[in-house]
Amino acid sequence: MPRQLGKPFKLGFLSHAFGADPQQAYDHLIEQFEVAQALGFDGGWIAQHHLDQGFGRLPSPLVLLAAIAEQVPGIELGTAVVVLPFEDPTRLAEDASVLDNLSAGRVQLGIGSGGANLGNFDAFGQAAEDRQAQFEQRQQQLQRLLQGYPLPGSGGLTLQPPAPGLAQRLWHSHGSEAGARYAASQGNGLLLGTATHDPLTVQKPLAEAYLAAWADPAHPPRIGVVRAVFPAPDRATAQAELAVDIEKHIPRLQREGLIEQALGLDAHLRLMNVHHGDTEQVIASLRQDPALFPYADYLIVVAQAESSTQAQVLERLRLIAQAIAPALGWQPRAARPTQPQPTVG
Repeated sequence: MPRQLGKPFKLGFLSHAFGADPQQAYDHLIEQFEVAQALGFDGGWIAQHHLDQGFGRLPSPLVLLAAIAEQVPGIELGTAVVVLPFEDPTRLAEDASVLDNLSAGRVQLGIGSGGANLGNFDAFGQAAEDRQAQFEQRQQQLQRLLQGYPLPGSGGLTLQPPAPGLAQRLWHSHGSEAGARYAASQGNGLLLGTATHDPLTVQKPLAEAYLAAWADPAHPPRIGVVRAVFPAPDRATAQAELAVDIEKHIPRLQREGLIEQALGLDAHLRLMNVHHGDTEQVIASLRQDPALFPYADYLIVVAQAESSTQAQVLERLRLIAQAIAPALGWQPRAARPTQPQPTVG
């Protein structure tokens, strides 16, 4: 059953590692994790981008998350998402296991089939039309390794180091109801939220399909919802901060058939599901989101656009943690009862 507004949920943030200078982008991202932890965020999530010319600067999120694990204790370390058809599942399991042990069981491993990366399949020697079948085969091997089963055909070799708790922290990103049902059949979490998947007509049916298909009596279902959240002193300021970056996405909106020609900024922000304005306006907007509550167990906010300054990002994280998320029922980690430590094997 869907959850009710006001019930507990986790709060995370998602970064695409924007910036012309990769070293500065990574330094900024580490600082964002530090600030988010101090604000009580539950987790930070990083998107993977391959061979990109500027949109995202991080093809290897587990490498950076290892550096963050050493510098920022406590906060969860998520990927949203690793493109699984480009990965060897055994090597991914090994890297994720090392990170999970290094971080004392803080990894949240989000994986996807690469629907937003169709232009990169040729570069990796893969066929984009086979991506779902590749995803399922590799996901099952990855999950079995994390669960401690032997590698097929290996004579009994198992994952070293083991990380059995990580098998319960796998998440899928899917854009179809069949995919949502598949995630449920595997006992894994479902991540919802791209910039152009309509919450009412696409995401809500995905959440409903996932919950209806869930059949694991030992564990509850998990839905993570990614939302662009850009608070500012007022709506005009928020729109001014977003205008240049939203304009860059107009060609993509046209390619995806969402618009035939450029519309006004308000229309583009609605199409891209951007919750913006002063804190009260953002709270009201999130409450009205048909695929956020009552489904979200983990709200993952995007608070950084391509041209955002670090000061803007940190201020948005502060407003989200101190004013917006508490109004929706979230409590910072320090305000909650102590939870048992996860098993890392």
